[in-house]
Amino acid sequence: MSGMKRLTGSILLLLVCLGGLPGPAFATDPYMNDLRTGLVLSSQEYLFNDQFDSSITICRAYIGAHPDDPLGYLFCAISMMGKMADAEEHLYDEQYHAMLNATRALAEHILDSCDNRTAAWMHLFEGHTVAYRSLYESRFGSFVKAVKLGLAADNHYTKGLQADSTLIDLYAGLGSYHYWKSAKAGFLRWIGLFKNEKDRGIAELRRAAESSLVHREVARSSLIWIWLDREEYDSAAATASLLLDLYPHSRTLLWPLAQARYRQESYPQALETFRRIRDRLQTDPGNYYNLIECDYYIVDCLDRLNLPAEATAAARVLGDYYANIGRPIMKKQQDKIRALQKTAARQND
Repeated sequence: MSGMKRLTGSILLLLVCLGGLPGPAFATDPYMNDLRTGLVLSSQEYLFNDQFDSSITICRAYIGAHPDDPLGYLFCAISMMGKMADAEEHLYDEQYHAMLNATRALAEHILDSCDNRTAAWMHLFEGHTVAYRSLYESRFGSFVKAVKLGLAADNHYTKGLQADSTLIDLYAGLGSYHYWKSAKAGFLRWIGLFKNEKDRGIAELRRAAESSLVHREVARSSLIWIWLDREEYDSAAATASLLLDLYPHSRTLLWPLAQARYRQESYPQALETFRRIRDRLQTDPGNYYNLIECDYYIVDCLDRLNLPAEATAAARVLGDYYANIGRPIMKKQQDKIRALQKTAARQND
């Protein structure tokens, strides 16, 4: 998408948020009306296309116009986490938690006097706030806290179904919970403290992907990582490719596609995909974490394809940006940096 089209899209959505234009014509329910659906789907489109700042901008505009609605705060937090996860860097702290706190407080206030359908949405939002706190802790904080929070999200999603069992969007949260709780429980599942609910989680995510109002692509994206975890690489690649047709500017979706091809030893396809990612990183490498990651796999694919001279040349590109790598990233990526340096130093016949 061109810069002008992105700008035009942002302006139009801002006008919608501010009440200057009617919302898009989507199926609605008592809470998730056209205005709110438009915000969610527009934010998701920005996020899938790695335009995190644009998503934060429209969410802040929505908050300004609708300060009592938890939706804007929630998606602002989701956008911040998307940016942090993409950069592999702790960019927000107080702002991120403030957005989640506001989401929770406003949702609880609405729950005091709302219809069952709206209550189901509020419980979904509460579940998302807990899930995103867990995600934050898993990346930047305490693993123990991440596990405790992750397990707590289920209670909110379940309350949502009790309020209105027809809100299929709740299954996007429940499906991820049931699969990853089972996948990561390990010893606790073996001794019987946790049931194996992987299949249940997959079925719930498929249901959300087919019939939810605003979580269809989110559920499909969650399934990509599940297919990778299950070593079902063709399914992971097929789902990623399907979403890339909808969001062609996405690096977020290219990463699991590249990993699926790499793990199934389809090195020519993996190499092509990693090079696509690198082309997009070149103009904005950020803190260089992702560029190092990409260069490592490009070099490894070239070696596995028995192209040692090309691999050595690709590894030597590290020297073009090595001096710009900060100490935290140097530490995180030290093994891959050493591997690139080792390949760069070799002499090919």
